[in-house]
Parts: sequence; C-alpha cells; structure tokens
Amino acid sequence: MERFIVSTIVFLICLPGLVGNGIVIYLLGFHIKRNPFTTYILNLSIADFGLLTVVVAHNIFLILNLLGEISFMNYLHVLHDSIFLFTFLISQFLLTIISIDRCVCLFFPLWHRCHRPPRLSTIVCVIIWILGFLISSTNAILMVTIHFKGINTVHYFLNVVIFMPIMCVSTVAMFIKISSRPQQNKRVRLLRAILLTLIFFLLFTFPFNVINILVIFKKVQHHFFTYAYLCASLNSTINPMIYYLVGRDKKGKASKKINIVLEKLFREEEDYRREQENLS
Repeated sequence: MERFIVSTIVFLICLPGLVGNGIVIYLLGFHIKRNPFTTYILNLSIADFGLLTVVVAHNIFLILNLLGEISFMNYLHVLHDSIFLFTFLISQFLLTIISIDRCVCLFFPLWHRCHRPPRLSTIVCVIIWILGFLISSTNAILMVTIHFKGINTVHYFLNVVIFMPIMCVSTVAMFIKISSRPQQNKRVRLLRAILLTLIFFLLFTFPFNVINILVIFKKVQHHFFTYAYLCASLNSTINPMIYYLVGRDKKGKASKKINIVLEKLFREEEDYRREQENLS
C-alpha cells in the first residue's frame, strides 16, 4: 500500500514536468532560433524529460510488480538506476556549466560577447552527453557483472566536493550582481529564472547526494531514499514552471498560454545579442 501511494505521488509530480519540458523542447528545438545559451537550456530540458520518463516508467513496473510478480524486476532496477544516473549526471553537468557561463557573462560581458567561441555550447553539450553515457553505462555493466556500485559513490562524492560548491559560488555571485544593478540588465527576467533554477537544484538534489554519500559509512533507512528520490524528480519538474512564473507579465491580463510566455522569455537573450551587435 505504501509503495502504491508513493508511486501515485511520483506520477502527480512527474506528469506536469513532462508536459512543461516537452513544451520547452518543442519551442527551442523547432520554433525559436537557438543561441549559445538556449542550447544549454534545450539540453537541460531533454535531460529532465528523460529523467521524468524513466521515473514514470519505473513506477509503472513497480505497480505491475505489486499486482503480479515480474521475473525480470532486478534487471529493470539496474536499467532504471543507470538511466536515472545518466540523466541526473547530464542535468548536474549542464547546470554547473550554465552557472559558470552566466557568471562570465555578467562579470566579463565584453569578453563573453566578442571572444566566446560560437560553437562552444554545442561542443560542451556533446562532451557532457558522451561523458554521462560512459559513466552510467560503465556503472550498469559493473552492477550486473560483479554487483559493484563504486562509480555511483564516486559520482555523488564529486557532486558534493566539486560540482555543488562551484554552483553555490556561482549562484551567490549571480545573486549579488543581479541584486546590485537590477535595472541595468535587460535580460533580468531570464537571469532570474536561471538563478532560481540553480537555487532549487541545490535545494532538491542536496538530500539525494548526501544520502548516497552516507551509505558509504552506515546503513540508511529506505524512506530517506524515497524522500531524496522525490526531491530529485521534483527538481526536473519545476524548471518549466520557474520559466513560466518568472517570464509572465505581472500586469495586465492574469495569464497567458505557457508557450507564449516561454517564447517571449527565451527570445530575450537573442534580442539582447542583436541590440549589442547594433551598438557595436
């Protein structure tokens, strides 16, 4: 009964995220001209969509397993863990790069506009996807063959020691910069959306990383894993909602369609770049 309730909650969390990330993928993939920064956002939405898809599929199999024993459930757990790790890794890496990119853009705008390699975003995203695939696939092979989960431990350790501190420093720097001169930055809404995305990622994934580190030293009760799992799923759901809430007009009509709001928000970066080029 408890597993059924948890699975229902997971569905309620994931379904809005699948719709929201699907809209973002459609807009940035087929409707709006991409720029170096929105390339990161597109890849982040793809990773979040993939994570939510595998979470929903896994919970469907869990429910089926409750109704009738599934003989290959252990292999499904391995597949779920590997794909979940893969998409989680991609989100982690992308948000770290996004935080660094936005800090460079805020603190060194001239260099970022004039000297940044035009295809850097695409190259970085390709490297991130390849690296994530290599780590997760190696982890899956080791789990199936010798039941070794050391790569998972190394990954979460690197998150806590390297990636999360970088994101924390970048997030604080962005917050100070945006708060000090809010009216001089014409991309303030998009920057606020990214800042909130980074903050919520740090909040929601911190329990997930910490619990997986604690497993090295002592046994952790199952409900802590369930809580961390829900937080990680909620993190992938909330990003499109952040984009919508930050991007919508607070005056005038109460609401607009989500695709219109997101399109206007993502076009801010391109409009700003064109304006700067005209001024040069």
